[in-house]
Amino acid sequence: MISGRRALPLAALAIAGCATIPSVADRAFASGDYSAAAAAYEEALRTDARAGRDPALRLRLGIAYARPGTPAHDPERAISVLKDVATRFPKSIEAAQASLLVPGLEHETVLTAELTVGQARIKTLEAELAAAHDQGHGFEAAARAASEQIQRLRTSLADREAQLRRVRDELEQLKRIDLQRAP
Repeated sequence: MISGRRALPLAALAIAGCATIPSVADRAFASGDYSAAAAAYEEALRTDARAGRDPALRLRLGIAYARPGTPAHDPERAISVLKDVATRFPKSIEAAQASLLVPGLEHETVLTAELTVGQARIKTLEAELAAAHDQGHGFEAAARAASEQIQRLRTSLADREAQLRRVRDELEQLKRIDLQRAP
C-alpha cells in the first residue's frame, strides 16, 4: 500500500504521463496560469512537430505573453509570436485574430518605452530639484551670513561716523579756542 504522501505525486505523474503537453498548456491557459501555459506551449513547440503546425496553439502562446499583470507578460515576445501566426497561417482565423492584437501590443510597447523615459526624466528632475533645494539652503545661509556682516558693518560705520563727528566737533572747538587766543 502506498502512503498518502506518496500517492499524490504518483497520481500527478500518471495524469501527466497520459496528458499531452498541449493539453496541459491548454488547461493552464484556461485556468489563467499564463506563465505555466507559456512554458508548456514553448515546450510543445520544441518537442512536438504537430504543435508547430497548430495556429491555435501559437495564438494562445501569443495571448499568454500578451496578458498584462501576469508574470508571463512580455509584449515584445507576444508581438513576435502573433506576427509568426499571421505569417505562417495567413488564411486562418487565428491569423486574423493575431493581426488584430499586434497593433495594440506595439502601442503598449511604445507607451512603455515612453513611460520609462518619462520616469527617468522625473528622477533626473527630482535630483536637480533636491540639488537646487540644497543649494538654495546654502544660498540662504550665505545670504544670512552676508546680511549679518552687512549689519555689523553698518553698526561699525555708524560708530565711526559718531567718532568722526566727535573729532570734528573737538577740532572746531580747538579752532575757536585758537582763534580766541589770537594776538
